[in-house]
Amino acid sequence: MGKRPFLEMAAGFICGISIAVYGKPWTLWLLFSGILLWPAIVTGHDRGMPESDRYSVRKRRWCMAVCSAAALFLGWHHCGGVQAEQNQYLPYLEDGEEILLNGKLTGKEQKNEQYLYNLSSCQIRQDSKISEWQRISASIIIYCESDTCSIGQTLVLHGKIKLFNRARNEGNFDQAAYYKARGTAFAVSDVDEVSAYGKANLIAEKMYQWKYHLAGLYEQALGVREGGVLSTMLLGEKNLLDAEVKQLYRTAGISHILAISGLHIAVIGMTLYRLLRKGSFGFWGSGIFAAVFMILYGMMTGMGYSSFRAVSMFCILLLGQAVGRSYDSLNAMGFTALLILWKQPFALYDAGFQLSFIAVLGVVWAGKIVQSAYQRHAVLQKIGTGFVLQLVILPVTAWYFYEIPVYAMLLNLLVLPFVGIVLVSGIAGGLLGCAVMPQAVLVHIVLLPCHVILSGYEKICTIASGLPHALLITGKPSAVKITVYYLLLAVGLFLLSHVTKRQKEMQQMTEENGRQKRRKSYRGMEWSLFACGLGLLVFLFTPVSQGMKLTVLDVGQGDGIYLHTDSGYDIFIDGGSTNVQSVGKYRILPYLKSNGVNEIDYWFVSHTDLDHISGLLEIFDEGYRIRNLVLFRGMMRDESYEKLVSLAKEHGTEICMMSRKDALFSGSAKITAISPGYHAGDEMRNEMGTDKNEESLVLLYEEKGFSALFTGDIGEEQEKQILKWGGINDIDFYKAAHHGSKYSNTKSFLDAVSPRISVISCAEKNRYGHPGRAAVENIRDTGSALFYTMEGGQITVTRLKKNELAVQKFLLPDKRFVFVR
Repeated sequence: MGKRPFLEMAAGFICGISIAVYGKPWTLWLLFSGILLWPAIVTGHDRGMPESDRYSVRKRRWCMAVCSAAALFLGWHHCGGVQAEQNQYLPYLEDGEEILLNGKLTGKEQKNEQYLYNLSSCQIRQDSKISEWQRISASIIIYCESDTCSIGQTLVLHGKIKLFNRARNEGNFDQAAYYKARGTAFAVSDVDEVSAYGKANLIAEKMYQWKYHLAGLYEQALGVREGGVLSTMLLGEKNLLDAEVKQLYRTAGISHILAISGLHIAVIGMTLYRLLRKGSFGFWGSGIFAAVFMILYGMMTGMGYSSFRAVSMFCILLLGQAVGRSYDSLNAMGFTALLILWKQPFALYDAGFQLSFIAVLGVVWAGKIVQSAYQRHAVLQKIGTGFVLQLVILPVTAWYFYEIPVYAMLLNLLVLPFVGIVLVSGIAGGLLGCAVMPQAVLVHIVLLPCHVILSGYEKICTIASGLPHALLITGKPSAVKITVYYLLLAVGLFLLSHVTKRQKEMQQMTEENGRQKRRKSYRGMEWSLFACGLGLLVFLFTPVSQGMKLTVLDVGQGDGIYLHTDSGYDIFIDGGSTNVQSVGKYRILPYLKSNGVNEIDYWFVSHTDLDHISGLLEIFDEGYRIRNLVLFRGMMRDESYEKLVSLAKEHGTEICMMSRKDALFSGSAKITAISPGYHAGDEMRNEMGTDKNEESLVLLYEEKGFSALFTGDIGEEQEKQILKWGGINDIDFYKAAHHGSKYSNTKSFLDAVSPRISVISCAEKNRYGHPGRAAVENIRDTGSALFYTMEGGQITVTRLKKNELAVQKFLLPDKRFVFVR
């Protein structure tokens, strides 16, 4: 075997899972053959070795190749089997369907005044379809109003299926993928007829009770904000964390200290182990006690992927010390990855899993290379290790969060030295609080370091978040870019390691000249490392130039349209919903950030109904930069209008007013207001009517032969007015008026417009009857291709060639529709 057999097998297993999820069968056999042929290909490098060494090296290579190839095949086969098993039942489940369910209660959680039960080894019986029990390989979440059962018991209950939602726009949170990576198939709500039997797991139940007892103690002693932070850091109880504090930590780039990870396990576990060793317990006694304690601690915190990795690697470290064997972090990491992925192959696509293991790889592998390079410079070692660790994890951060904290490295240098004090003080205060009253003065004294340090953290984060460009929007880099980035980073680190070795071999120089030479070389390596890192970041985050892109976001019952012009301007039209809560924060803003849109040049508002501006109001509150807000001069001045204008002025956004026939030129793009309302030459009216929809700002976008018509919520009368003026025909893209209402989209109007592509933005279930049957028939009668956000999610239109347009449904990523004029 190789020097790190478990790491090598883990790499093969991961490749097998990736091929099972995304690849083709021929990819598996190609890689499988390549691994087995590798020992024969590199045989020529052994010619200079002695015969005995050559045999040993070749034997080790062949063992490594066979084991890695076997792990590759096993990963592919195991993941495929899990996927096939889930496909036997998941496609046949319906949201809201009533089922009878039984399963073993393996975990509990309190969230939003509800109890979340996690059931495994489940069986279900669908009331309307299946008369026999069907086995479910994944776990199931149960929403309960009260906590009447104990962990370890088997529950039988009746309730309604709650399927997890898929992301419907780029950058949006994919609830289904998130829970799939955690091995959860679906949830059950509206539970009744719960019965429990069997023996409870007293240890696990006690850990659960202690967790919330300690959380209450911290909140009582430190207050809601600091108590919530300490509960998150020590207990993994994220539901008590204040949303504002969470955002502060994330903006500053120190949110990783809130997750139970290797840092926490090392501080707590090694402190306990060393105290036991000083007490003459011996290697085995100290190791067993510390390992059991940390396993119980992991159970109490929920044993997520990050904490499971950390606890497992800690136990392997203790085992190595007990048996007198050296500990290899990378090999232990590979073994832990195999344990997790065997139980849940889709954990590979979990953000926490990836960040946890990549951070270890960065510290152990990349960090050691940098430390070796700056062996005699302690300060440079710390700065260099922090810098290279950021280089390792930044691509994953950008992939999942679309933005990176600019001052993270500096702040981590200030924050990390005090984390151990917080953990030790928090544990001591918690244990003392369990022994005496939480209000006791002694408890407050022991927790005083936590209060001082956590309040200091919050002040540092507040200052950092107020600095310019605290968060840099990077967009979601492509998988190809990330792959090339890591390859270049690996080459750079290899060269740094090689240069370091060469420098250590230069022993023939005199002491005086040697010192001067080393100082110069260290300075050179320092700047080389920094320059290479910056070059990699520029490569990763430089946006790819793109042409015209028009996206109708799925915002439920509402409108939200993004337009990137050929000239490079970013434009948005409307942005609101009446049935999706926080649509700006969770749908529109993530879309913009995932596409690397740092600011909007012009945000047009057709009218101020909530289904057109609710998300925009939230985006202002989030502090996102909007340079110009464009409104219709004849728009009704109501409370919503005043609130929107006030928010825009508060955030430094320019207010632009458009009248009918006004045109905005942005590079080669021209956007004309063709609204049937106020004209610059008309006398100003207070209101055109009592309905805001009638006063919608209607826009015509034209650029390089492409045209698009955005109609807001106008009705039949307004369509007639627009027809009287003429000049609007053979439109390439048409956003259906008023969400496809039957009172709009008249036949005469559509015959004149004659759109090639039409999109209706509405929710599948709405009380307005959208889209109307008459409107749909009128659009189709023109020969236009019709798309719905309620069916395909986000609809994206791009230009392939001068006369070719491509339409992509987000929920059908493998299918693209091409239209030729």
